Order: sequence, then C-alpha cells, then structure tokens
Amino acid sequence: MQIRKSTAIRRQQIVDIIRNIISSKGIEHVTISEIAEKIGTTKGAIYRHFKSKRDILSLLIDNVEETLMDALDNALMERDPLQNLKNILLAQLILAKNRRKTSFVVVMGAMQFSDPFIRKKILKLIQKYLRRIEKLILNAIGLGLIKKNIDPKMSAIVFMGLIQSAITVWSYKNFNFVPQKIHAHLWNVYCQGIGVSFDA
Repeated sequence: MQIRKSTAIRRQQIVDIIRNIISSKGIEHVTISEIAEKIGTTKGAIYRHFKSKRDILSLLIDNVEETLMDALDNALMERDPLQNLKNILLAQLILAKNRRKTSFVVVMGAMQFSDPFIRKKILKLIQKYLRRIEKLILNAIGLGLIKKNIDPKMSAIVFMGLIQSAITVWSYKNFNFVPQKIHAHLWNVYCQGIGVSFDA
C-alpha cells in the first residue's frame, strides 16, 4: 500500500524530478505520465497537486528563482562589487557541479515550452537576475573599477551568457569539471571584456 506524502514534500519531489527530466531529456519529455512513472505513483496522484503542466512548470520556475537568488545573495559578501561578481560566478559554477540540474539549464529548457504565461514568468526571472548583476556593474563603474564606456546592461547579459554557455557545455560532459579551476579562466575572460585589471 502506497503511503501518501504531504503536499509540500510531494511538490518538491515533483520539482526535483522535472529538473532531472529537463536537464537530461528536454522539456518535451515533461509529461504527467513521465513524472508519475519517475515518482512511482499514478497520474491521478500528480493531478491532486497540480491542475496542469503549466502549474508544474510555474512551481519549477518559482523554485529556480529561489535557488538563483539565494545563491546570488550568499555570494554578496564584500563591499567590492567586482569581488561580488567574482563570487557569484564561482557560486553558480559550484551550484551547477553540485546539483547537476542547474537552474540555468532548467530555465533554458523550460523556455522551449510555448505557453505565454510560462515564457513571461521565465523572462521576469531572467530580468530580475540581470538587474542584480547590472547593479553590481554600475557600482563598479562608479568606483572606477572598470571602464566608464562599458554598457552595464550588455555586460550583465554577457556575464549570464558566460555562465550559461559554460554550464551547457559541461552538462553534456556530465558536469565533469572543477569549478575553482574553470572559474579563474572565465573570470579573466570577463575582466578583459569589461576592462578590469587582473588584480581584481
């Protein structure tokens, strides 16, 4: 006889399974049947917690947002905005390595879902993340730590793109990398682009 799990536990279990499905197979494989099979329950049990695939993906995006913002907040330990950017880069790489179903991979996979509500929700999440990065870049410009002619919005997009592209490549290599080693190389590339000395 199957024991019913609490709503919070079951919903988190479903989110974890969806992350796994998206990062390993793609968004098109996120179905109620696939989720039920992975959990070892019935489709009806899944429908007790969610009305539709949209509801499931909405919860997933909320979970991704919480994960991303927590990692970002925890990396902000310094007064120096460049050091905070450097910390964020390392935090994102470590998160990818440890979780193997990283937020960026999941977000990009979920973007393929054609539902306008889900796409809008993901866009808001990405914009929120970019605004936080842009604010650090603006602070660095104000302190004279990087070139004044740098476009903060584009620099924030490049920062996110640097993380996204590296993590995407490593996801195909089963996350076989050492975050601290890759971090130094990626940070140096980014610093060159925004005009930071390598002492930063």
